[in-house]
Amino acid sequence: MPRVEAVGSGPATRPDAFAEDPVVVAAWNRTALREFVENEHLDVRRSLLPGLALRKSAQPPGLHGLVDAAVAIARSHPDDYIRHRVEHQVGD
Repeated sequence: MPRVEAVGSGPATRPDAFAEDPVVVAAWNRTALREFVENEHLDVRRSLLPGLALRKSAQPPGLHGLVDAAVAIARSHPDDYIRHRVEHQVGD
């Protein structure tokens, strides 16, 4: 089986090459939000969190449930970084 290696070591971000394509940006935001909620791996959540738009006003109505779930997960997460980071993003 081929070995898969991670590219880069920083937070996951939208691809710059597609930053101006609203369809690609919306797809990335939706996928990253869903992955944060569904994937319990600590490093995945730590990588995705800084790039997530966690205000409902920044997401279409169909994703508001995922936004609520992501914020709840982050606020109750055992990891200090995730709990701290979410408060900076939601601004409550």
